[in-house]
Amino acid sequence: MKILNIYILTFPEVMPSAVQGVKDLFQIANQQFGSKQFDVRELAYQSSEPVDGNALIFIPPCLSADLPDFQTEAVITLIQEWHRAGAVIVSSCASVFWLASAGLLDGKYATTHWRLCDQLERDYPSISKVCAHEMLVDEGDIVTAAGLYAFQDLALHVMARYANFELAKQVADFCLLDFKGRMQAYYQRFIPDLTHGDVVVLKAQQFCDANFSQDLAVADIAQHCHLSERSLLRRFKSATGYTPKQYIIQLRVERAKQLIELENITIEAAGAAVGYIDVSNFTKLFKKTTGITPAEFKQRVG
Repeated sequence: MKILNIYILTFPEVMPSAVQGVKDLFQIANQQFGSKQFDVRELAYQSSEPVDGNALIFIPPCLSADLPDFQTEAVITLIQEWHRAGAVIVSSCASVFWLASAGLLDGKYATTHWRLCDQLERDYPSISKVCAHEMLVDEGDIVTAAGLYAFQDLALHVMARYANFELAKQVADFCLLDFKGRMQAYYQRFIPDLTHGDVVVLKAQQFCDANFSQDLAVADIAQHCHLSERSLLRRFKSATGYTPKQYIIQLRVERAKQLIELENITIEAAGAAVGYIDVSNFTKLFKKTTGITPAEFKQRVG
């Protein structure tokens, strides 16, 4: 293969271990291959250095929640210029939001860290689908990945795509990394938003938390909060992003995952403990919520 030029974008608050980790992985790949296949260099966001249209741009995660507007604008402008020149852009975690802001995810599938997926979907409705359960999504000219250390998955994917699968597997084995089959679904956790400011909805959430294994109806929750069902549904969805029924399912599945992982109980027992006597119904809801079956989850974490 022709040597692939890889540029790692650096900026204030970039995650240093991601920058060095990408460099290390491709250095190991070159060593394993026996010749230089990947030329990796850092590129500062203020740089005016031209980028080869056949290059690949790595955008590492950012350790800060926000960068100053002028820095964000500079990064977005660079990304757009590189993409127009023909470069492939790969990014993970919160840095995926820069691709969305640049318009590069319009009409595409994408992923990001599981805690940010709802926000990405909400803030950028032009994205075809936010694949919350996936570790990595390849759309050809754009590749997005999940969490802070998903740069490892990105690097291995690039090796497989531009060199061959065998090289990527060789590097993964050498570095003791999982390759292929990793899904974000195994790491996702349901963390309810309790900061929305609606005290009545907070009371409803607390009631659901204490009684989610029971056969709760919307009417029960509304009565507890002294609201009409219609008002409860409207306020609950506005504050949490879920209907009460969806919220209870999330609570049940999260508790079942904890029981399977920490107490090593059977799938049937986990389902029964959170209110599902019918294991087939439990399995369907678990799969719909997480993207994997309870058996797949148990096999991974057990």
